[in-house]
Amino acid sequence: MESATKGENVQQETCSREEAFTHLAQGKRHLLVKDYNEAVTSFASACQLLSQLYGEIANECGEAYFNYGIALLELARTESGVLGIEGDEEESQDSDREDGAGDEKEENTAETEVNRVGSGKSNQIESDDKQKDCTETETKKEGEVSGTQSSENEGIDKSMEDEDDVSNLRLAWEMLELAKVIFKRQAEGNKQMNIKLAEVHLKLGEVGLESETYTQAIEDMKTCLEIQAQNLDKYDRSIAGTHYHLGTAYSLVNDFDAAIGHLTSAHQILEMRVEYLQEKGKSGSTNSEPIEDPFYTIEGEIAEINALLPDIKEKINDLKDFKKETKSALMAGLDVGRETKGNAEMGQGTSGGVFGSCPVSSQPECDSKPVSDISHLVRKKRKLEPDSSEEKCLKQSCPEVPKLE
Repeated sequence: MESATKGENVQQETCSREEAFTHLAQGKRHLLVKDYNEAVTSFASACQLLSQLYGEIANECGEAYFNYGIALLELARTESGVLGIEGDEEESQDSDREDGAGDEKEENTAETEVNRVGSGKSNQIESDDKQKDCTETETKKEGEVSGTQSSENEGIDKSMEDEDDVSNLRLAWEMLELAKVIFKRQAEGNKQMNIKLAEVHLKLGEVGLESETYTQAIEDMKTCLEIQAQNLDKYDRSIAGTHYHLGTAYSLVNDFDAAIGHLTSAHQILEMRVEYLQEKGKSGSTNSEPIEDPFYTIEGEIAEINALLPDIKEKINDLKDFKKETKSALMAGLDVGRETKGNAEMGQGTSGGVFGSCPVSSQPECDSKPVSDISHLVRKKRKLEPDSSEEKCLKQSCPEVPKLE
């Protein structure tokens, strides 16, 4: 009986393993043709089966986690773009109607959008539940599935916009972090795993750009670049791609010098790549690099790179122009501020000097350096001989009037 039970367990494990790798292969195929919803579903099933067989952070799960994270990232990008376009159309429609009708239209549109997005992403919610189940023991799975589903339904009811996009990005980050832990454990002394680890850091950086955490994105990409520099040739296209992504990230934080530097490095590496491929084509040497595309040719890659170089150069020139414009705008703002301040000071000085008056705090300056000689003489004339006869006459003129009457 024990031998029969062991045989059944082995057979069941073999079937589960085959099913997991089938889902993994299907997910890669869906990812290749950009069917991200189906890719997410397939990778989620593969991750669940592999984690049940080997454990949550087993080495066998790394590839599935990595591809699952990429699919979630691409799905989040696609859906955020679609929702953004629909939101603009709805705003333009609402602006042409009355306020009361517009409010009802917004509520109905929001409910319709949630229903449409929810129906299009039902597979994604199920995959999220499956991935969360992988972190718990088999005895707790059934209870947690119902709890997770109810909490997600409440979240959809409360927030009518972008909930699924945020969850996709967050889940993509979690999957890539798990893959990073697994690949890092295997990377010591293993060139291929180091290259995989660099790819994980690059994808984490892309997730950071999508979630607008630019500082963390730059750190992940810099780590990727360091690993690539230690394990790849200096003319490898992967290094050029990382420089390009770093240039984009630095441009988003307005660090134009760093952005231009990385884009220039990407351009130079691609030029080196073209020279390397041309020499390789002339020598007729066989390609020692692993190529996944069966239709790859050296001439095709050279043509592809030559098509990319003008675009990168144009982006570098655009950043240089934008840097100059920004600097000119800042200098113009400083000049305007100085001119405004100077005019204000001149206005205060003129108003105090023309009429011979000034604020109490600046009275000593006015007395020591009078602006107008006329005002000085007037003040002096009023202060001369206070007991003179003229003053007495002026003082006595008023009381003499009633006597004349």
